[in-house]
Amino acid sequence: MKITLAVATLALIASSAMAADPVAGQQKATACMACHGNANFGGIFYTLQLAGRNADKLMIKTMKYKTLKKLHPMMNLVTTFYSEKELEDVSAYYQSLGKPAFTSPLFTIQGDEEAVSVAPQAMNSAAKPGN
Repeated sequence: MKITLAVATLALIASSAMAADPVAGQQKATACMACHGNANFGGIFYTLQLAGRNADKLMIKTMKYKTLKKLHPMMNLVTTFYSEKELEDVSAYYQSLGKPAFTSPLFTIQGDEEAVSVAPQAMNSAAKPGN
């Protein structure tokens, strides 16, 4: 029992020491913000908005760029200069933002499983007479 408690305590200490820091992530995410946004800016409309994303899933996807398992010239270049810990911090920062308050109704957020395109509805209502 004492050994199990000691191991559990050590695991808890190790996990909290390795926990990602969203404040540090905000400082490190400056290279990401033009395309992926921040708390006040949604990012360039056609790219993946990261606000509110699950940090673990975001980390997995980002590591694919870093390890060149997924190819994208800009992402491969930018992730080269980040350590794994720094990428965890950036992922935690984006998760801490929550979902964006406004996104264009004409575009879905790429990679967002819950996103539903409103573009066909918007186009249909604009095409109806009397609108």
